[in-house]
Amino acid sequence: MAWRAVGPFKTFEDLSRAVSDRKITVGVDPLAAAEWAEAHLSRFKKTFVAALSLLLFIAAAASVVGALWYGNYWLLAAAPVQAAVFYFSQPALSFQRWATVGGVALVFLFIEFLLSGLITAATLTAYAGLTFAAVRASGFVTGSAFRKALMKDERMFLEAFGARICSVRDNETKKVYETK
Repeated sequence: MAWRAVGPFKTFEDLSRAVSDRKITVGVDPLAAAEWAEAHLSRFKKTFVAALSLLLFIAAAASVVGALWYGNYWLLAAAPVQAAVFYFSQPALSFQRWATVGGVALVFLFIEFLLSGLITAATLTAYAGLTFAAVRASGFVTGSAFRKALMKDERMFLEAFGARICSVRDNETKKVYETK
């Protein structure tokens, strides 16, 4: 596949240099990154991502057991809280920055609830924070690995760019280049 200009970049080397210099950012589709990661990540990174997923399931199960054991049925809200936070913490959403602010606010909210003696509210907030951190961490691992692979292989980049799996954003002008 022959190189075709992507925005102002006449060659793949120009694009790679701009990425290295942090003049542009390559954005990737999270689902495509996860699929690529499943096939190409190292065993350690795959295990890390799988452990984060398992952690979320164990936490949800623990909330049900805790609710039944202690008779604190508000803890049953942990699973729906995790589901909502799971959705809102994915980095592909248009309001990603606001979701990040919300994720950071969860830490302060947790501390406030804990210091106020609102243990159940603090626990539910901790579930939300754990879910947010796990989703973002797994997204970071898969997304950054996929992005690095794209920038090492011109053909792969062109195929992904042509399929709208990735985009190029100029960090100075904020202009986004993608296939029409």
